Amino acid sequence: MKRPLIIAISVLIFLGLLLWLISTLGTLYVGLSTLHPWVAQAITTLTVLVLLAALGVVAYYGWLFLRPRHRAAPPPPPKTTDEAAVTQLQSLDQQLSQIQDEVARQALLERAKNVTHAFEQQRLQMVIVGSGSVGKTSLANALMGEMAGETAVTKGTTTQQQDYRVAIPAIEGEIILSDSPGLLDASTADQTSRERATQADLILYVVDNDLHRAQYEILMQLLAIGKRTLLVLNKSDLYADDEVQLLMERLRQRVERQMSVKDVVAIAAHPRDYPTPDIQPLIDRILAILRAEGRDLIANNILLQSQRLSLEARQLIGQQRQQQAEVIIDRYQWIGAGVLAATPLPVVDMLATAAVNTQMVVELGQVYGIAVSIEDARTLAISLAKTMGSLGLVKGALKLLTVGLQANLATAVAGKLLQGVSAAYLTRIAGKSFMDYFENQQDWGDGGMQAVVEKHYQLNRRDQIVQQFVHQVIARYP
Repeated sequence: MKRPLIIAISVLIFLGLLLWLISTLGTLYVGLSTLHPWVAQAITTLTVLVLLAALGVVAYYGWLFLRPRHRAAPPPPPKTTDEAAVTQLQSLDQQLSQIQDEVARQALLERAKNVTHAFEQQRLQMVIVGSGSVGKTSLANALMGEMAGETAVTKGTTTQQQDYRVAIPAIEGEIILSDSPGLLDASTADQTSRERATQADLILYVVDNDLHRAQYEILMQLLAIGKRTLLVLNKSDLYADDEVQLLMERLRQRVERQMSVKDVVAIAAHPRDYPTPDIQPLIDRILAILRAEGRDLIANNILLQSQRLSLEARQLIGQQRQQQAEVIIDRYQWIGAGVLAATPLPVVDMLATAAVNTQMVVELGQVYGIAVSIEDARTLAISLAKTMGSLGLVKGALKLLTVGLQANLATAVAGKLLQGVSAAYLTRIAGKSFMDYFENQQDWGDGGMQAVVEKHYQLNRRDQIVQQFVHQVIARYP
């Protein structure tokens, strides 16, 4: 239906309602004047004030319901990985500013600052990981061209993270080479190594034999989250040439679906029989990757790190939003009950309830950081109302609440009280349904709107909940 037609119908309804009120007030005044002119005037004045207040509420929410939408132009999508990283970091800043828990917010801000600094400095983090005694520190020594730490056969020699700055000709930006404690070692060291691996731009995953199950699972986990990884077979000097070839074939077969065969290389970081490290194949592959992908490696990792921080921030914000949304739903269920109880005409009841639910959708969208126009909110509110009607929820709610009101009929006018309670009850179900919709990024899920509405109706139809709800309404509208 076109907007001018909706406005015209609304004006006609308003004028008809106004004429009906004038006629009713005249009849009321004439009837009361037989008692006493002062009594007639006082009662008529009070009635006029109450009706004007009700009309004011209806007019306010009707204006919110019918006002035109104003859509902001969406920002252009990022064209490069760098632009996507910048956009993600900006979005992360906005998320962190919404966290009310100061301690949690400061901790996330510090981590976000480190991620932003790495991006601004174009600092590439290259981390050596692997099980104990596979030669990680020896590889770091060889890559650095000097002794970078103690090397020994004892498992777990490197117990702390070691970081070194590396300058590579023709490669821009700062490169940090990190030697981590062994994976699958003591729990704390193992967790530290895994965490540093997930923060790396480029991972050198070192083994000294075929991949056993635990090593393979860790490697697959790193590849699954998008980590750029080289699989490095170290200590190749301990094997015959044909054995090295057989090991390389096995390793490449194990990872051929996840990695390029070029990313599996064999080296000897600390040869037993000669002093010069044999790591040129690895150096050549690292240089080729840095020249071709260096900047993208950094940007992709920034995206990954900021997404992880964003997930943690969303979990904190989600808890805050649920509390704020509950307050909004609570407020609008009482507004809906009051408006419906105060308005005398069924058509106006329906319009006022739709307008209230429309504004509730707008405010819930704001809580979840989603700008919902009045027109879109109106469409959602009407669609949900139709869904409730098609499911028979309105009749079901009236039946439930009638039972809950049986003990309270002597305290109120049953008809209006039941209407008010029904409006509040259905508004609450609608609000809870919209909470799911916004929490799922404006998606009703596989079952659609109907499944979400039915879920919240079933959750709120237990006798104890209904009785408690009815008592709340009675307390507010005695």
